[in-house]
Amino acid sequence: MSAKSILRRLLLLQLEERRMLIDIRTDGNVAGGEQLSQDVKASLHAVLHRHEDQIRRIDVQLSDAVSHKTSHDDKSCKIEVHRDGGEPIVAAHQDSFMEQAVRGAVHKLKRALDHAFGKEAVADQLRDHR
Repeated sequence: MSAKSILRRLLLLQLEERRMLIDIRTDGNVAGGEQLSQDVKASLHAVLHRHEDQIRRIDVQLSDAVSHKTSHDDKSCKIEVHRDGGEPIVAAHQDSFMEQAVRGAVHKLKRALDHAFGKEAVADQLRDHR
């Protein structure tokens, strides 16, 4: 078993132990199955580890607009994070390849979460100092 496989399995075990639910849905045109699902979960865990205690559920929607041929920006990944006490945070990305669509959406999600939680932390500090 390669080091990458071992790391992936460890990350997946950590994800399963967490209370936050990650739900991955695909349309009928997306290929990849369980391996794609595991890769998406591992990517999310790598980005969300700082905020996982504030996140209740993550919904991921993967779609392929033109399944039988490659087209420009036909693969889509939409990620919706449901957190305790706040509005959902949504990030989406389209690309020619599913892996790139997922990577782009995860990157956008990381920025959105850092911004949202950072903004809330500043508001909490201001409120505490009044």
